[in-house]
Amino acid sequence: MISSSGIEVTLNNAGLWKKFNSPMEMILTRKIGRKMFPNLEYSVDGLNPTAMYEIYLHMERMDDHKYRYVSKEWDDYARGDPITPIQKIKHKSGGQTGMFWMDGPISFEQIRLTNNPETEKKDHICLQSMHKWRPVVTIRKLENGDENSDFDEEFRIENVWFMAVTTYQNPAIKVLKVENNKFASGFRSTGNHKTVLPTRGIKRTASETFPTPPSSTSPPSKTSSNGHSPIAHPFHNPANFDFSMMGTAHQYLMNPYQNIWNYGYNMGKQMVQPVMNQWNMQISGQPRNMNHEQQGNPNSTNVPEFYGLNNF
Repeated sequence: MISSSGIEVTLNNAGLWKKFNSPMEMILTRKIGRKMFPNLEYSVDGLNPTAMYEIYLHMERMDDHKYRYVSKEWDDYARGDPITPIQKIKHKSGGQTGMFWMDGPISFEQIRLTNNPETEKKDHICLQSMHKWRPVVTIRKLENGDENSDFDEEFRIENVWFMAVTTYQNPAIKVLKVENNKFASGFRSTGNHKTVLPTRGIKRTASETFPTPPSSTSPPSKTSSNGHSPIAHPFHNPANFDFSMMGTAHQYLMNPYQNIWNYGYNMGKQMVQPVMNQWNMQISGQPRNMNHEQQGNPNSTNVPEFYGLNNF
């Protein structure tokens, strides 16, 4: 559409709108509003490249009739509801130069349609159900950053209008929207998923589930750098045992389990043993007639034979 001032406004996705040869239907929802599909995407030409403009969108009632869908066609069966005030929604880019508007498409995809007259949500337009509506683009020129109401031009695209409904009346319209809207996968029979699902499980034979074990079920031997296994600690060879690691016999009580366990890891290291006292000395075979000084004197000559010391 070209105005008297030479400004031209066209609908970029006019081909998609033409697919809906029957009257287009747009859903209204009360709580959160419904986005339009197809959305409104325009191109503008003929603006002053350096001048500042704002672009608005609103919906206008096309007539004073109320419609219903009967026998696969729309019928104007009653007088229309009272016309509501116009709600103009400013484009989210705000005031921009004419060059900015002419460089790219101008989309109003953020617009939501509702039938709640009390809503004050941003970018929501309240419409009356079962009435015909047409989108109108308004271009406003700004003078020194201020709105110039004397320069407001409105543009209406021919054959771009719709019927506002709360649920689709014509099943063909719903089918076309599902086929062309990439966000409507939930309405498709396949849910936009693959038609052939992968197999969840494969039946296996008993030999595959429980394979035949190897000839030897023993785990491979692993030895440390000192030749001993880190898991099993065999009893060491008495001929190679260094008794100097135990200290003097009358000062330390030998713990064979501790020495056996630590032998592979503490070779050549002094191992701390419990200090002898009058209690464990009696258990280990210390004579009961030793006095306190003899028990605590490391130079005492009365040294008994320790349990297990001569058994190596």
